[in-house]
Amino acid sequence: MKAVRKTKEGPGLELVDIPVPEPKDHEVLVRVKACSMCGTDVHIYNWEHPWSEGRIIPPRTIGHEICGEVIGIGKDVTLVTEGDVVSAESHIFDGKCMQCRRGNMHICENLKFFGVDVDGFFAEYAVIPETNVWKNPPDMPVEIATLQESIGNSVYTVFSNDVAAKTVAVFGGGPTALFAIGLLKAAGATCIISVAGTNKHLDIAEKMGADIVINRHEKDPAQEIISLTGGQGADVFLEMSGSANAINQGLKALRPGGRASILGLPTKDVSIDMSKDFVMKDITVRGVYGRKIWETWITTSRLLSTGKFDPTAVITHRIRLDEFEQGFEAMKSGRAGKVVMFP
Repeated sequence: MKAVRKTKEGPGLELVDIPVPEPKDHEVLVRVKACSMCGTDVHIYNWEHPWSEGRIIPPRTIGHEICGEVIGIGKDVTLVTEGDVVSAESHIFDGKCMQCRRGNMHICENLKFFGVDVDGFFAEYAVIPETNVWKNPPDMPVEIATLQESIGNSVYTVFSNDVAAKTVAVFGGGPTALFAIGLLKAAGATCIISVAGTNKHLDIAEKMGADIVINRHEKDPAQEIISLTGGQGADVFLEMSGSANAINQGLKALRPGGRASILGLPTKDVSIDMSKDFVMKDITVRGVYGRKIWETWITTSRLLSTGKFDPTAVITHRIRLDEFEQGFEAMKSGRAGKVVMFP
């Protein structure tokens, strides 16, 4: 089968032929119908810390977002049968550690990750442990089904706060930020402000329901948000870029007593004015990682099935698996929303 793999240490990926994997006990074999790119995949392509250098041991098939049809079942699998169309939770948890026993499988003490620690889904076929399988409705388009893992990050971030009838500032132009805008609209936020650095992403933000868009290269986001809110600031700040500047600007734009949720992962230490922008404003700040397993999947599935949330506008590229270089080029150039590949 064809697979996109990190064949050696250093930048780049290769499309290679490898054997079709065989499902072991409690595993299922799927024929990949769609897979989608994430910023983590770009970090792996570039061989950046912490997702690549010092962690990935080549060769490794990358990718962690998938929709596939079950075509083979290992011993003792009971949740799905052949012919079912499934997606996968990307975090592989042990189910035994104290965090898992507390119901926090997404921050398992021994967490592994598809496409990083084990082979992922940029391939024609893939194996998934039954514990990570999510069964999709038969009528869900495969290009939407593969996005659920990524949408889950946005769902968890948005619903970590009370956003109904609130002014919410979303910093970041990537897919998780764009999904969040659509989710905020569905959740009843009364004013959604999108802050991003490219007109392409701001255009998508408007399509997803943003009421106000701010190009951070043209205006100071904090000053603009404070001005637009009559000097009050945003009720909620969602940071989804991993930028130190975005974190500082968002905290300055947040009203006293407001709430912030931070999903982005800065690659360096971030300096914050703790007295002025944090303590003296009496704000609440929440760190968000991944998705609540399986609570977030249930919420995501319901929003998609009812039509209250439509992520289609975020998909900017639909390509074949052997065109993966085009997808990474678009991702790195800032011209892409979500890139979906079809083997």
